[in-house]
Amino acid sequence: MDDRGADRLDRLVGEPGVVRGAFDQLPLIVAVYAGPEHTVVASNAAMRAFFGRDELIGLPIRSALPELAGQHVFELLDEVYATGRNRVAAEWRLQVDPGSTGELQEVYLDFHMAPTLAGDGQVTGVATYAYDVTEQVRARLAAQERAAHAERRAQDARDVVTTLQEALLPSELPVLPGARIAARYLVAARDQVAGGDWFDAIPLPGGSVALVVGDVVGHGVAASAAMGQLRAVLGDALVTGCPADEALARADAFAARNPRLSATTVALVVLDPATGALDYGCCGQPPPLVVGEDGSARYLADTGAPPLGTGGPGAVPPIATDTLAPGETVLLYSDGLIERPHRSLLDGMGELAKVAADAAANRALPLGAPSTPAERMCRLTVELLTRTGYDDDVTALAAHRLAGPLPPLGAEEPTSRDGVRRLRRTVDAWLDDLDPAVEDRDAVELAVWEAVANAVDHAYPPGRPGPVRVDAVLLPDGVLECRVADQGRWRDPDPGATHRGRGLLLAQQLTHSLHVERATDGSVGTVVTLRHRLHRPAMFGSEVGRDDAPRPRPPFAVDDESRPGHPGAVRLRVSGPVDVTTVEAFERQLSTSSRGGVLPLTVDLSDVTLLASAGVQVLHRMRGQLARHGHDLSLVAPPGSGARAVLGLVHLPVTD
Repeated sequence: MDDRGADRLDRLVGEPGVVRGAFDQLPLIVAVYAGPEHTVVASNAAMRAFFGRDELIGLPIRSALPELAGQHVFELLDEVYATGRNRVAAEWRLQVDPGSTGELQEVYLDFHMAPTLAGDGQVTGVATYAYDVTEQVRARLAAQERAAHAERRAQDARDVVTTLQEALLPSELPVLPGARIAARYLVAARDQVAGGDWFDAIPLPGGSVALVVGDVVGHGVAASAAMGQLRAVLGDALVTGCPADEALARADAFAARNPRLSATTVALVVLDPATGALDYGCCGQPPPLVVGEDGSARYLADTGAPPLGTGGPGAVPPIATDTLAPGETVLLYSDGLIERPHRSLLDGMGELAKVAADAAANRALPLGAPSTPAERMCRLTVELLTRTGYDDDVTALAAHRLAGPLPPLGAEEPTSRDGVRRLRRTVDAWLDDLDPAVEDRDAVELAVWEAVANAVDHAYPPGRPGPVRVDAVLLPDGVLECRVADQGRWRDPDPGATHRGRGLLLAQQLTHSLHVERATDGSVGTVVTLRHRLHRPAMFGSEVGRDDAPRPRPPFAVDDESRPGHPGAVRLRVSGPVDVTTVEAFERQLSTSSRGGVLPLTVDLSDVTLLASAGVQVLHRMRGQLARHGHDLSLVAPPGSGARAVLGLVHLPVTD
């Protein structure tokens, strides 16, 4: 640079000594690097102090600050030098070694990398400017951690209360021959802390069912615990035969003695599905709603009783009567479903009646809607009426009176393979109409088909099928009673066919009771009688649940899902029932695919609808074959599936 250029630069930038002094005193961390090796040609005091090194000038950056290797700093410098484009970063986390002591420290920088240019515009190096923001970042991270810890503690508290609430509420609803019952429960959106809402559906002696919805004042553990106590008192009174007025009187007296239960509201309906007779009482709770299948709606007359514990000693809440016609649905609900900001309760009740009527007539969101008015009303009233927010727990409980009870099942077929398949279709269709919870259906099906398999194996001589009959009825209290009978003579089982006796023991563990009665006086016939109480799940939350669609029931199939390029490992996916009608094909496919146990085998049972003892026996034999060749049998079955339950009972390990 000639003298005139130097003079002009002095006039524009300042005298070199002044500029150098100011540069060195800048609070920013500043450095300038030259050439592709990024040789340090300038560094101010902040730069030297930050890295604890005085002798930086003339050193390539990789030699001057070797600890930055692998932290993507050198790569950014290379990029800026090569492209001539700036790079900016905020809160870049680095680990540095001030003073080259060998002890790394974690720091954070906001930095800017800019190319330095020659007079012809060519990039000659890179200048970096950075702020040390370590303290600010650490302070913010600490604050975030404190906030996260507080949120975790709050969430833990909410989870405890919500878990307690759900544990105290019925997770299942009874399956009854003359009524379809559904329920939805939604935790208060305001703070997501469960409160004192509760519901119950209790089969009573004589075939009636008690429906209860109540609300204990307050939220949290205390409210949930108090709710559980009151629910137990009222439920005990009802199941021991107390009429509705006496049961409410007991609950009222108990609430009067417990300050936490004072002013609890409750609605009680006792419905006889056979006659439609309906006794009900409302203690501070809005009256139940009755909706017809045609969309007509009416509220029952309010009985006018005050909340529990507020009516004075010896008070007996009044009971009113009505009649639920076939096809009508009675809906009980908590006030969280009808309370809206800036709207009266009457407005809220009018809105509820309109939504419930549309749901019953299937006029609202019909695509994929549940099949019965009770499910539709509970689902849609909760879903639609809480869309704009809600401040309290929301509960809906409905009972739909059927036009008539489900007729008993009576079916008879020969014990041939085709006969058993026809019998299966008949029983499946009958159970479809009942629509019990998956685990209940799995238990009943397993017990029925083990009893049928027992007749196939032991009742008649080989090659000479005889009749097997299945009779089933759903009793008024929700207990399914099923009898499987043959007309053969009992034959002692083949010692090699151990799965048959094991099957009946397995069925006995999964059902509430199972009894085998065989003729011992020379007459013919064996009868297997099972009893199992059926339920449907109560739904927590407004999301779509399993009551919206039946579980698919695919036919039996075995598909090879082995991965290409892995010839030494076989994976099979099994669908449908694995029982006496399909077990031969099942065993043949497993043995063929694994080459008699030579190849490792994984069997996915996720889509198996029934795993009978015949299938279990095949799995045990396959496990032994594989073990002789040094391989394991890997079984896949998701938690909650019927196959998973059976595998647990027979001690076959499952791969998660």
